[in-house]
Amino acid sequence: MTVTAIETGDHGQSHIDAARSRVDACLATLIPTPETWPRQLHAAQRHALLSPGKRFRPLLTVFLARSCGLDSSRVDAAMEVGCAVEMVHAASLILDDLPCMDDADLRRNQPTTHVAFGESTAILSATALLNRAFGVIARNPALSAEQRAELCDLLSYAVGSTGLIAGQMADLDNTGQASKPEIERVNHLKTGALFDFAADAAAILAGSPAAQRAALKDFSRQIGLAFQLLDDIKDVLQSPAQSGKTSGRDEGKTTLVATQSMDETKALLEGYLGNAKMALARAGMNETDTLIALIDQQFAFLRDL
Repeated sequence: MTVTAIETGDHGQSHIDAARSRVDACLATLIPTPETWPRQLHAAQRHALLSPGKRFRPLLTVFLARSCGLDSSRVDAAMEVGCAVEMVHAASLILDDLPCMDDADLRRNQPTTHVAFGESTAILSATALLNRAFGVIARNPALSAEQRAELCDLLSYAVGSTGLIAGQMADLDNTGQASKPEIERVNHLKTGALFDFAADAAAILAGSPAAQRAALKDFSRQIGLAFQLLDDIKDVLQSPAQSGKTSGRDEGKTTLVATQSMDETKALLEGYLGNAKMALARAGMNETDTLIALIDQQFAFLRDL
């Protein structure tokens, strides 16, 4: 698919919305149509992947790459890598919602995949999306062989038993007391791992120097911690009608929201966001206004707390 180049001169809502629309269009081309056999499997994949979402991870990948100096002629490559991240994210949500995990029945204002298509189809669709993500990167014609290999390797670690999967395992075992550093470690693994990959991917695509990559690594850790903490806050404060997903899944778990007051939690979240923006400043990138606007939009809920 050809994606119109995203110019960073327009930092308004319409710019971000247009980029999000391009992500949605790209995603739709990267997986089989619902008419492709086996139809139920592919319908389930599209149900999970193409349901309305903020697309924060792919947008972050694209805007970071552009700010790091990626040429506008290579935006298609960044877009497809970002879409691969979204596929992994969608697969993780399918699994996270299963009865053996969080047992949720609502996601993005629609029935969760196992409710709509059955547990076996949900598990198979998550597996298919995960595998397709690696294929999207491996077959990206705008990337060098070295870039494709490095990105696939990094994604395997981001998803694997020392990354996202480790975080999910630790979250399932979260039934007792844990310190703030321990909670942050789990939050970083189960949510931040994909943000780490998005930042690494952007740096690889743009050919960033080591110092810039190090600053982006700090940024991705802080934004991942902020993102998970915001999700935990919404789980407490929002109804399913407001959030579009099953709430109250964290009851009985040791979270940062459960161990401190809401004012303290808000201050901690604002600290993560401040650290993330300082890391962006240290990265010495060009045209970061779009990134800041995207982040501020994602965390707009803070204004109402």
